[in-house]
Amino acid sequence: MTTLASLAPPAAPAGSGLAYRRYRPDDLPGMAIANQRLRTRCGQLEPAELEAMRHRYRHLVNSDPLVDCIVVERDGAIVGYCRTEWHDLTDGDRRYDLTTVVAPDAWGLGIGEALVAWGEGRSREVAASVPTDRRAWFMGSVFDGDAELERELEGRGYEPIRWDAEMLRPTMDMLPPARELPDGYAIRPVRAEDMPAVVEMTVEAFKEHWGETEETEDELAEWTENPRFDIDLLTVVWHGDEPAAVVSVEVQEDHDGTPIACVDGVATHPHHRRRGLARAALADALRRIAARGLPRAYLGVDTDNHNRAFALYEDAGFRKVSGSTAWRRPFTTEEPRP
Repeated sequence: MTTLASLAPPAAPAGSGLAYRRYRPDDLPGMAIANQRLRTRCGQLEPAELEAMRHRYRHLVNSDPLVDCIVVERDGAIVGYCRTEWHDLTDGDRRYDLTTVVAPDAWGLGIGEALVAWGEGRSREVAASVPTDRRAWFMGSVFDGDAELERELEGRGYEPIRWDAEMLRPTMDMLPPARELPDGYAIRPVRAEDMPAVVEMTVEAFKEHWGETEETEDELAEWTENPRFDIDLLTVVWHGDEPAAVVSVEVQEDHDGTPIACVDGVATHPHHRRRGLARAALADALRRIAARGLPRAYLGVDTDNHNRAFALYEDAGFRKVSGSTAWRRPFTTEEPRP
């Protein structure tokens, strides 16, 4: 974590009812509510669950919310926030991420502009303390329909670079059939002592994916300490004693309070690809979801995934219902002139 002195929050226009201030740990409930209002407006499937958000903030990498996050209140209620973090990527680049949320009922008040400007300034401050020769980027993710943030990033010279889709399987009817695995492969239950190998394999599988961050020492704890983690909903295809493919599933609470399954990770080790392992593991995972009595499932996918993941999920009955876009611009050490 970075603990050097942080850029002060911006000043709010007089009479606006707005107030910008630094993050406090007891802000998470209000932040989750603002985040969920935005997600609901944009039709996002993944909920902003408070316990999951608390877990996320306990396992932040290169981000100390006490100095790397500000919130904005309107008449005493949180309506937005910006948190910064940085990551070195497996492709050799570095990115400075701005997680920026403005609740839709607070759009048009200049909040997006103030938050993004602060986030870039804070990122420059941090960058001065962790110099690098890597090519670097400012990065922000925008939900489809978030006109406030999209307009702000585009106006500051960011360009859309990658598109993600949320895909829904609205029922557990007509599940894909179980698939026979090649010789030498088998699906069998996962034990707690297997998790280090499972996590290590997953990290290796995603190394070549676009935007993947370098491995941290916290990968295992971030996975197994997640309140949504359920080892009985984890499908692993084994090759001897080594995991070759993994499909992980979380149980979440949908916006209407009903349970929904999230297929939050599908990975095949590079040495075991093109053998139908992911397809077989996904079919098994869907049967586990149905057996648990969960009525529907969703997942997120990079639409440009070079392993044809989007087509795999369509074949399994998922259809795109929402999405988001990654925007970026080259990192600069000075604020660009208007």
